[in-house]
Amino acid sequence: MPETCRRARDDVEDLQYEDGSKPFFPLDKMRSYFKYQKIKEILECTCAQCQEDLRMFSSRREPVEYVNRIMGNADPNDLRRTFFSVFGLLVRDSVRFDRFARRFRANLPSFAVPHFESAEFVLYDERVVMPFVKEVEIGKRTAEDGHLTSEGANGKVFAFKIYREYAFPGNSSQTEYVRKCILTPEPQAYLESSNIQHVQRFRHNHIVKLIKVFAHGRSINLIFPKALTNLDHLLRDPSFSYGNKRGARLHTADAWTQLLGVCNALKKMHGYDNESGDPTGRGHTCIHFDLKPDNILVERQTGNWLITDFGQAALTERRRGTTPRVGGHFGTDAYAPPEIDDTSMAFGRAYDIWSLGCIMLEVTAFVVRGYVGLTGTSTFAGLDQVRKSMPAWARNDDERFFCQEAPNGEFVVKKEIVDFMENLRSSQRREDDDPASFSFLSTILGLIDRMLKPKVMDRANISRVGDTLSSALNEACATPNEHREHIVVVANNEVELGGPQVKQIRLWHSSANNDGMELSSLAILENHAGFMRLHCWAQGHEPSNITFRRSDVKMVPLYAFWDPGRLQESRTWIDFLYLSDRSCSEVPSSKYSFDGQAGLRQARMIQSVLTSQDIVDSFGLRRVRLRKPPSTRSVLKGLFRTRKPDRESETMDSNGGLSDLGSATVQIWIERNSDYPAQLQRRVSLVSQASTTTRSIHQYDGDRPGVPPCRVCIYLHRQHFICTIKVDVNWVIQESESDEKVLVFKSLPSGRNRTFCVSWLRPTPEELTAGQHFPAGVPLDPRVLQYYEDSDCTEVENLELTFLNADDRDAFKWKYLVTKKDWNSERERIEDRVEVNRIPGRVPRMPDGINHLPMPEDRVPFGANRFAVKFEYEYHSE
Repeated sequence: MPETCRRARDDVEDLQYEDGSKPFFPLDKMRSYFKYQKIKEILECTCAQCQEDLRMFSSRREPVEYVNRIMGNADPNDLRRTFFSVFGLLVRDSVRFDRFARRFRANLPSFAVPHFESAEFVLYDERVVMPFVKEVEIGKRTAEDGHLTSEGANGKVFAFKIYREYAFPGNSSQTEYVRKCILTPEPQAYLESSNIQHVQRFRHNHIVKLIKVFAHGRSINLIFPKALTNLDHLLRDPSFSYGNKRGARLHTADAWTQLLGVCNALKKMHGYDNESGDPTGRGHTCIHFDLKPDNILVERQTGNWLITDFGQAALTERRRGTTPRVGGHFGTDAYAPPEIDDTSMAFGRAYDIWSLGCIMLEVTAFVVRGYVGLTGTSTFAGLDQVRKSMPAWARNDDERFFCQEAPNGEFVVKKEIVDFMENLRSSQRREDDDPASFSFLSTILGLIDRMLKPKVMDRANISRVGDTLSSALNEACATPNEHREHIVVVANNEVELGGPQVKQIRLWHSSANNDGMELSSLAILENHAGFMRLHCWAQGHEPSNITFRRSDVKMVPLYAFWDPGRLQESRTWIDFLYLSDRSCSEVPSSKYSFDGQAGLRQARMIQSVLTSQDIVDSFGLRRVRLRKPPSTRSVLKGLFRTRKPDRESETMDSNGGLSDLGSATVQIWIERNSDYPAQLQRRVSLVSQASTTTRSIHQYDGDRPGVPPCRVCIYLHRQHFICTIKVDVNWVIQESESDEKVLVFKSLPSGRNRTFCVSWLRPTPEELTAGQHFPAGVPLDPRVLQYYEDSDCTEVENLELTFLNADDRDAFKWKYLVTKKDWNSERERIEDRVEVNRIPGRVPRMPDGINHLPMPEDRVPFGANRFAVKFEYEYHSE
């Protein structure tokens, strides 16, 4: 019969678990074997070797007295922390002891298997044995040469389980995992540079959950829950039966809900995480740079689509007025945008938009056509075949969605892909008589078209992508009652301003009840007491009403402070603030946005209706320069003071006091009074005319003109101020003899003072430094506008406007002269001779019917705005 000690060694060897990548001795089995009685038996072994070792130990205690020291406390708090003391006995035979020590060291990793107790990063020696069982490499596909190759660009991927003794505590429902192994000579440095762990701060149901990151020798390892599959397989492999979820009607397919979740996750990563779709001021923006169907996993339990594989992702600090742009990042070629071919270009968030647009087209092809929409048939070319098309001059094939029209030519979306999208639209029209589904598909294809714009500045950003998809789903899924035409109920004491033209505009509205912006319609109403009501409605949502007194509020035309050629679609275009002398007080749920160049016209129409200032037209200015008369220069030095001279501050030309105000937008306004409520009109005298075309004219007093003024309005981008100039006969415009893009406003040489008057609308210090950094606003009540103009005005000798091109200059000049001619004709007809453009001779009088208007104690000086956009627009850098 073998000795007790030898029999125990044999038993322990039988405990070895061999179903892992490396064999190990599970702690639970060791604990189960080494009970009190078993250890006692081993210590009491009477074999010659054990007796010799006991004699050499020279202890006065009996061996059985060491059982508790070996086992640990009788009742430890955590059995997994129980340890077994190992005695290295000093023996005379040094050779035998050295052999014992070598065996102990060699076998130690098989016994000292780590527990995965937390998500904290740990650096393990390469000899450490991991408790991974049933591990197999996955994520391989057959390449064109017949060999298996990894689907991922970074490292290998393994599916595995964790031996139950070492599994994550409190995670009993998750038993299968995926490990991505990335070889790197410096794991710690790789982890810090890749920002993999930081991505997990963007907690979202559609971002894969990183369970653990650890270094193992010369590799970094990322552990995730095991997914069902990825999107590439889901859309192409019928064995997953995802075709059953295409829906009886196109817009009811599960894929749209999942795409919306992916959009919202990417929106959070890109920094658009507030209700209005505006980027937050400071923080971090994550750009993925490798979005593709392989990198969107399908969660096993919920079916959610999860963004994964952030190996190419870049994380940058984001500040107000700038957009992160990162160089040296390259993702998967097939889903990359055209800018990938320009190695000198730094990429931004628009990179991900193109990739997502490619994915969205794949999803659309699947929902409309099924699996063949991608894989094709013998008679129908699916998207997988269409994307391989190349222009005749090209020598090599690729799977990109874009190409060059000619060698070194412009980038365009491949014609075959454009035709494929149109084929999807027409096939849906033929096969489905459901107007809701067809309208939904048209919206989706239009959205994809805006995402696949070769020029970065033309692409929609992720906030607008998500809002468009959400609104399209709400409209398509609306009930029959919700599909009925919305009727705006006008109260007896209300009038509707703008009429059908306003209600036909489709704009984006952000309210406290909505997550993001909803595509909506708007009606503007006003009652006889001067209260305005903004009535907004969208299908699938309760209508909202925003009510305020006209004379208490100003509209902030944010869009007018942007470069007109680089629109920021997802940002708020129009906002509203209460007039205030100190605090920044926003009108709740009153943020509106528009789309594209058509949106510019719509925004101007809304502004015209709300402010009673018809906008004739609008033009971009490269520069505005102003010259003051000598008598006012000392005053204006205070007006134009800066905290610290720098290149952004207004420069004072030593040759005549010329001030450079930077870039701007200029508009021509015609004030109207026909929309005033009757109660307000009764407070002024009316001048009746015989002509049937004549309208009622406000006659406030002898100093006020009978014809409402016309204005030139200049939005100063850098300062966030508004400059208004009332049209009058004491100043004219002249073309520059040296620059065909320049017009000069100057006083008439025969004028009495050889100056004319300009007024300033400024934000309050609190508005300028608030989270949104609001620029100046336009009071909705023209009488209030007049009051603030009279309260902040100065004389100038001339004003020089540099347009973006000569055509814009000529168009502005013509429209200005026509406007001024019509205005003069009306004044002559009613014999209105009141001087309009002048410095008030006394303290401005409070408008009739208004008891108080707030006036800030401290005016914001020119050059004080350190938060201006500086003519570098976030959307341009998307």
